[in-house]
Amino acid sequence: MALSSSLLYQDYIKGTSPDELKIIANIKRFFECMTGDPEFRAEVESNMSGCGPLLESRGVFGVDPTQLMALFSRGSSEAEPSESDLQDKPQGLLWYRWCKTHEELRRAWRKRSDGTPNKRFNQWHRRQVNRCGSQLGNLTNEQLIHATVVFELTQGCSLQCPFCGLAAEPLKKVFPYTKENARLWREVLDVSVKHLGDTVGTGVCYWATDPTDNPDYLKFVADYGQKTGFYPQTTTSAPLRKLQWTQDLLGFRRQHNTSVDRFSVLSLDGLRRIHKTFSAEELLFTQLVLQYIDVMKKAMARSGRNRHSEVEQEGLETFKDHTIACVTGYLINMAKGTVRLISPCPPSEIAPLGYLVHTEGRFSNAGELDEFIAETMENCMPEHCGSEDILSFRCDLQYGVLANGFQLSNEYKSHKVEGKPYLIKLGGLISGGDLTFSQVLEEMSKESADILAVITTIQKLFSQGLLADKTACGGRV
Repeated sequence: MALSSSLLYQDYIKGTSPDELKIIANIKRFFECMTGDPEFRAEVESNMSGCGPLLESRGVFGVDPTQLMALFSRGSSEAEPSESDLQDKPQGLLWYRWCKTHEELRRAWRKRSDGTPNKRFNQWHRRQVNRCGSQLGNLTNEQLIHATVVFELTQGCSLQCPFCGLAAEPLKKVFPYTKENARLWREVLDVSVKHLGDTVGTGVCYWATDPTDNPDYLKFVADYGQKTGFYPQTTTSAPLRKLQWTQDLLGFRRQHNTSVDRFSVLSLDGLRRIHKTFSAEELLFTQLVLQYIDVMKKAMARSGRNRHSEVEQEGLETFKDHTIACVTGYLINMAKGTVRLISPCPPSEIAPLGYLVHTEGRFSNAGELDEFIAETMENCMPEHCGSEDILSFRCDLQYGVLANGFQLSNEYKSHKVEGKPYLIKLGGLISGGDLTFSQVLEEMSKESADILAVITTIQKLFSQGLLADKTACGGRV
């Protein structure tokens, strides 16, 4: 399955001519300038037919702005142009298809996270995804890959970006690609594939770290691709710091185009410097994330060092429940030898980094990691509620009684559970938050309720992620 979704992207590239790829690269740069450089945009809009010299001065060649503006300037009330709308605009059509392919790739990544060889993990993973659907809202949840595993190849990060949603600690240790470490790395990948199967292909080799801090980063990524068939995405905020490192990354991605890398761009000056340093063709497989523009500031997670950001002081309305924690699975740090089982959640005082820690441990060899993952799948991923588990609804859900059942709601979703006479009583018992599963069944039996139906309802609530999770450290959610 890891191969199929990456080949989806590779097949599209193989079916696109070199001339078309060159145009796509320049269209991409054109839109980067239009989005991130107000002066550039103003000049283009004021003289669209005569802006050729301006475009060339920014490294944009062969682009016809008149064919592309429909894809850029539509307002929120305007419908997105369809493929048929662009038949007379070949460059617009080319870009439209390129963007749709990337959207399909992302959907394939997310779908790939659904199935591992372990039934318990699959049910736990789906339960957490369901929880995020109502706790974070669809806008955020649909952007999360919910990767089953990610890796860190350093301890800490040298960049200390002020917007870091994961509050990365200062760089303390690098995991070099020595003979011993390379063997451990490949064995760790084998253990990961053993338990998580093809879903390992959804992971990355960074988290609260910057890849440029590890000189051997691409060696680790090469092993990753050989083990999984997928060469993972790389994101860095320092593409200009070590130019040879970055050139190696760009060349590596041209050879292994199973994904698109990302450069976080912190200022307009940074955008212009990146464009001056690298050609449009060199950055074809690299997304420039313009962190400094208003729309990106609004979308930043209010977590980590960005928890109390200056953005609100600038008068920008932000997404308060947004998180960049895209992992519903294992966070493995090779430099420290630590592993955590985590899942996304809204940033809060309890979870300031925007994720829950369900359990954590250490490993010094692949065998210990293997044992840890097996034990956590057995002990932290129940398939149903235990008889002594306290039943309560998630703390973010408001409980309300309906005529023939009950309702659980927050600002994002409303879940109605109705249609059976026993549901009002059952909802009331669970909303109290102080009875165990067996005590709830005992109370329901006094009402002559269909106990099998009651158990089925409780299991549905559990599977949908509507009950508080007792495995989440730092508080029930």
